[in-house]
Amino acid sequence: MKYMVQQKYLFGFLLLVASSCATFKKVQIIQDAVSKSDTTKRQFVAEIKKVDSLAIVKNILSKIAIAKLDYKTMNARIKVEYESAKNADSYIANVSMIKDSQIYITIRGAMGVIGIKAFIKKDSVVLLYPLNKTKSIERRPISYLQELLKIPFTFSTLQDLILGNPIFMDSTSILSYKSNDNQFKVSLIGRLFKNLVILNNDNSKVLHLKLDDVDVNQHRTCDITYDDHVIVGQYQFPLKRTISIVAQQKLDIQLEVKEFTFNEPVKYTFAIPKTGVPKMGKRK
Repeated sequence: MKYMVQQKYLFGFLLLVASSCATFKKVQIIQDAVSKSDTTKRQFVAEIKKVDSLAIVKNILSKIAIAKLDYKTMNARIKVEYESAKNADSYIANVSMIKDSQIYITIRGAMGVIGIKAFIKKDSVVLLYPLNKTKSIERRPISYLQELLKIPFTFSTLQDLILGNPIFMDSTSILSYKSNDNQFKVSLIGRLFKNLVILNNDNSKVLHLKLDDVDVNQHRTCDITYDDHVIVGQYQFPLKRTISIVAQQKLDIQLEVKEFTFNEPVKYTFAIPKTGVPKMGKRK
């Protein structure tokens, strides 16, 4: 039972990341959708009833999408708080990534005690349970993430999610958009979700995102509010995110990035026992 409780921390963090998808995920989707066939363009222009609206939207979105984050390494220390109908908890997630290669996640609970560590490569996941004497290590294929989250995850998907880069660029269509002095709203539909994206008045960052499952039988919705943005190069990085997920039960999540670095030596790595990989950087 202990390792199942420890797994919930990793699940919570991955769910949080999957829900957040950050600024440029939906922005890139919108841009790709705008570039689709003449049929889609005609439908879009007909709905907004402005001859030059397509060009305006493409121009706005291109300015945002150009800020897609590229990196060599990343470190982040993230405070996570969540509350469901059954319980509430908080923990710290330490994350280190090496581009297209390795992801290290360490989850610390009360009093700084490590509950679980995850080492993720392109083809595998290694889970370490420091508090579990009977099952201290578990090795899984990368498909385990799909089983855990019920989302078609790959290593690249998870990497982009943590960075806030676009994912799932599949057959998305623009339904409508609305603009005023304070906000720019775009409604889309994709293979998995209907999406409502709200940008700020200069169209440089996402303020709010709402996802509704295309499959009405799933009854899943997700609301995400982004706040406290900081500029990293051309990238608008939200330090705070408030997430509300409603499915069979409701889950509320608060995320605060306490510290982060890009393109510096990785520092939240750890050793893998026996047939694992050698330790890199500092041990945490």
